Amino acid sequence: MKGFIRFVVFILFVYAFLGGLINLQKKETVVAQTCVDGFEVINRAQDRTHQREWNAVDFSNSFCTSYHSLEKISAATADQRNRITQEAFSYEDLWGKVYRDLVKESKRNIQFLVDSLSTISQEKQLTRSALAEMIVTFVQDIPYSYVLNIDCSEYETGDKPCIGNVALGLLSPYEFIHSLYGDCDTRAVLMYTLLEELGFDPMIVVSNQYAHAMLALNIPASGDHLTHRGNNYYFWETTAKGWPIGMLPPSTNNVNYWEIALVNEL
Repeated sequence: MKGFIRFVVFILFVYAFLGGLINLQKKETVVAQTCVDGFEVINRAQDRTHQREWNAVDFSNSFCTSYHSLEKISAATADQRNRITQEAFSYEDLWGKVYRDLVKESKRNIQFLVDSLSTISQEKQLTRSALAEMIVTFVQDIPYSYVLNIDCSEYETGDKPCIGNVALGLLSPYEFIHSLYGDCDTRAVLMYTLLEELGFDPMIVVSNQYAHAMLALNIPASGDHLTHRGNNYYFWETTAKGWPIGMLPPSTNNVNYWEIALVNEL
């Protein structure tokens, strides 16, 4: 009888030990998959490690990634941006040329981010529309900041962060992901570059009346859009969290005030 009791106790001990190992492994997995947001928008004078965690518009999915950015590359792309000229015949043509130059100069420098987002999409088995939303929400999640070609003290910025005396009044994609300062067209240029590299058909639209720029995207959707070459490009507001594709904010919802600045002419 005593032998039987010792056997039962031994079996219970083994079961408890193995159960503890399994629970420990589960805890380690959770910790390994946890991301922590790291918005570093104050000190712009050094290399950085960014940890990013964000959600889909309806919180049906969550994403995380981390990346390193280098001050020397950010400074080099700023020098390239400073050399861009501003000669054009119309408002949309002027900005279209600026955006085109920024996209062209930025693709090589942000390829690591394209690869990272593509890997996340593959791991989560996202549809094309869900991949586009992951990219857009990655940018929406970054708090809005003013980027001005004048001193910040000369413009009413409220409680929003501001970086002033920037040529063209916007940052290149690499400057943006390094500093995390981003206004409307800074955001639009980054998203256009990422989406085009991943095989999408994006567009940047601008409005002189609203002094605003925005992404538009040719994917199956509904709502506010522009039609170009027989395709519908749906507006996507990216200066704040939560905006779904195809919904213009009430303050900028007159479609007639929007013009195409940049689109990939096939």
